[in-house]
Amino acid sequence: LGEGFMRFRPRRYQCPNCQWDFAFRKKRCCPGCGTLLLIASDMPTDAELTAIKSFWMWEPVKEKWDYIRDWEEHKREAMRRFEQHTQVWRTELVKAEEKLHPPTRWIQ
Repeated sequence: LGEGFMRFRPRRYQCPNCQWDFAFRKKRCCPGCGTLLLIASDMPTDAELTAIKSFWMWEPVKEKWDYIRDWEEHKREAMRRFEQHTQVWRTELVKAEEKLHPPTRWIQ
């Protein structure tokens, strides 16, 4: 049953830096090389991520580690993509409403 659901953390970890395969992260790091490996349940604050700047983050949709080179740049890009997505969504919503309720012409 759980196989079909997205896993928010890997069952086992494989360090993207040294390829070490392990089941437990001590202090959110790879036990082999010490690379910082973050998952959503770590719940780091924006201030922590800004201070760290670059790190590996588990991407549950892709089920792989994504390297975040610059946290501030990553946030700006994510916000830009989000705004694009919401703009497309709004446009589609307006078009759908127009189809449901076409403008009427009043006969005088």
